[in-house]
Amino acid sequence: MSNKPTVLVTGGAGYIGSHAVLALTDAGWPVVVVDNLSTGFRFAIPDGVPLIEADIGDQAAVEAVMRAHEVKAVMHFAGSIVVPESVENPLKYYHNNTVNSRALIESAVRCGVPHFIFSSTAATYGVPEVSPISESCPQQPINPYGMSKLMTEAMLADVAAAHPINYCALRYF
Repeated sequence: MSNKPTVLVTGGAGYIGSHAVLALTDAGWPVVVVDNLSTGFRFAIPDGVPLIEADIGDQAAVEAVMRAHEVKAVMHFAGSIVVPESVENPLKYYHNNTVNSRALIESAVRCGVPHFIFSSTAATYGVPEVSPISESCPQQPINPYGMSKLMTEAMLADVAAAHPINYCALRYF
């Protein structure tokens, strides 16, 4: 039994999320996964790691998981990631990446989860004027995918200013 706090990994049955689950469990962290399996795979979850098949927008389900497992950190990888699809179907991306993330953030606040790691994207920078890109470069996304992630980053900043929660946003290049 670990004395480390439990980490909730959303999208933990997906590619990046499942690798985070493996790294956490290898390091001795207790993990619980919430994934709706729309793009993830049950087989990606290691034996012994609870998988709750639910949507992160289902606040009752997510809050029940947070309370039952005494979650103290969220690693949020659940999101839609196909840029051309975001241009063809922007409302899907704003719903899944922004609206559902808002629900997840609210659930974390309600349950007193103090740490939140968000899987964002370098697409928040759009077409940067310099290379390499630094974190201080202007964020000017050019597609709904990048904008939906930037909107979630803005929500996290506002929530962290108002509630006892800290966060970071991972922007993959």
